[in-house]
Amino acid sequence: SVFIQDTFFTLVGFRPALDAYRVGSGSEQEDHHLLNPLTEMVWCKATEMVFEAIPASIVQVYALVLAKEKRVDALVSIIISAATIAFSSSMISYDWDTS
Repeated sequence: SVFIQDTFFTLVGFRPALDAYRVGSGSEQEDHHLLNPLTEMVWCKATEMVFEAIPASIVQVYALVLAKEKRVDALVSIIISAATIAFSSSMISYDWDTS
């Protein structure tokens, strides 16, 4: 069933690819879905950003502040994390505005 398939993709971490495929292929909202594919993808991206990416960045900054030895690779990691968050939020806005 579709529920089992969606649950499997979510548990193995393949959900973003499934959402992107559904939006990219122009899939319509099915009767058993609560949201259309674009709205579902945007909510999943936003949830991932708020509950995973931002807290991880905060922990990285905290660890860098407490570290006795400041390493360049730690700073580069923080910059990449911030850029990824910025890109994700920009893509959410772009996807929402161009639908």
